[in-house]
Amino acid sequence: MMKGYPRWFVPWLIGTLLLSLITGLLLGDNTLALRADVALPLPWHYPAAGHVPAAALHAIGGFLAVMLLGALWSVHMRAGWHRRRKRTSGLMLALLLLFLTATAVAVYYLGNETAANAAAFLHLGAGLVATPVFVWHWASARRSRRRHAARH
Repeated sequence: MMKGYPRWFVPWLIGTLLLSLITGLLLGDNTLALRADVALPLPWHYPAAGHVPAAALHAIGGFLAVMLLGALWSVHMRAGWHRRRKRTSGLMLALLLLFLTATAVAVYYLGNETAANAAAFLHLGAGLVATPVFVWHWASARRSRRRHAARH
């Protein structure tokens, strides 16, 4: 459990990130097909009618993630930085989440189709990279807590 947060915070954080990941994966093949005319034989391809609900859920997940990221900044990130703990994985994760936020806005609001397509591909790639970085950050923190608990 993260100190300084209510009990519901971590499950909401994990749930929000999972919602964003799953819906992002569902939208990935459509993004490639619509923006680059690339059809990948992915096992999770679904009909076009499912694209709008998945995109809506992905946007909701993104908004919630940004809100929770702000809450993480106020305690978790600042305390970890001050204590010099998990700086590399934490900084990488924070930068990736900020980049995901910026590219999400760019996908919707860039008027130039080429630039919007580039933002969509960068967003998709950053989402894929953020997943193992999050697992690395989470797992290293758990290992550190276990070592600390074993010493005391």
